[in-house]
Amino acid sequence: MKVAIISNGDLGDVEKLKLIMPDFDKIVCCDGGIRHLCVLGLEPDLVVGDFDSVDHALLEQYKRKGVSIKTHPVIKNETDTELAANASLALGAKQVILLGALGKRWDHSYANVMVLVKLAEMGIDATILHSHNQIKVSNKGFTLNAEPGQILSLLPLGDNVVIQSVKGLQYPICNQEMPLSAPYGISNIFMEKYVEIKVKTGWLMVVLTED
Repeated sequence: MKVAIISNGDLGDVEKLKLIMPDFDKIVCCDGGIRHLCVLGLEPDLVVGDFDSVDHALLEQYKRKGVSIKTHPVIKNETDTELAANASLALGAKQVILLGALGKRWDHSYANVMVLVKLAEMGIDATILHSHNQIKVSNKGFTLNAEPGQILSLLPLGDNVVIQSVKGLQYPICNQEMPLSAPYGISNIFMEKYVEIKVKTGWLMVVLTED
């Protein structure tokens, strides 16, 4: 099952996103992210959050339509996006795409990357998707496809990150540690349509940039 989580950050290119929305089996919206639904022309299957940043008139509108609403306390340990991720797992998600996961609040953007880690730990194929960036994480590796010339950055998410090998990128990496304080994997370049990255230890984040 493929699930879209819609958070309250920046959507990016709305017209581009509209093209992929029919691919999703379920739409889970978190808190203030419901403001994006009208723009995308969507109705959610589920809305979760503490609703501290929501348009309450819009929320009531979805309640009247019979949309499932799960309300959580304002004081809690989880972010609303993490609650949406938990709900997606309960629905049986095998693939999760996070939309609106990046924006003005860098702390929330970073926390949403950690949601990717949580999902990856459970074997879920998860991606943050934005107009200019696709973000994925793994402690095993990646198989990626893009056009030659596109930029791909490889960034450590902690200490003890060792990259076993990369194929299809301009700058080779082989059995090399990537210290947290020396992110030399920034701005590598696709030389082929398919890139394979193998991670020996640690968690690696890849960011595919589209200008």
